Amino acid sequence: MDEKAKEAIAVFIRQMKANHAEEVAGIDLPPGMNEYVEEKIREGDLETIVFMMKLGYIMGLQTGVAVGQEEQSDKQPTRRTFGPMQA
Repeated sequence: MDEKAKEAIAVFIRQMKANHAEEVAGIDLPPGMNEYVEEKIREGDLETIVFMMKLGYIMGLQTGVAVGQEEQSDKQPTRRTFGPMQA
């Protein structure tokens, strides 16, 4: 990977952390998730890690579309709270 692409990704992640740290902190993942991800990293299971990232990205896009539709409707947007991840 060239340095320009790597820096662009790093900047994107820093911006997302700065903009969404509070919302992300409120999300409860299943117990053992950190250990699971650490295991996948140790195993070099890039496919699973990238899949999880893509899944999170898709879910974020869907949430963004839903919020946009809600804001365009007559209803007042509601404050969202997040609970445990459910399959």
